[in-house]
Amino acid sequence: MLDAIGVLDDLAAGRVPDRARLHSGASALETLRRAGIANRDLVDAAASLEAMANRRTLKLRAAGRARAAAIAAAIRGFMQLG
Repeated sequence: MLDAIGVLDDLAAGRVPDRARLHSGASALETLRRAGIANRDLVDAAASLEAMANRRTLKLRAAGRARAAAIAAAIRGFMQLG
């Protein structure tokens, strides 16, 4: 989950994350989906991270960066509960 949080934090800050971390972050979010824990935001985030990792561009505007930050915060909260 730490890679997912780190990648989302990078995106929220306007940075382009490392490709390997993108794959790892997408995989972590996909694990949550398979466990039945993920909501639509997490599913969308996993798909977006995988698209970026596969060299498809994903440019986030201010709203997208804010959403990335909110999803990272939600994952942090989930980790504290688990």
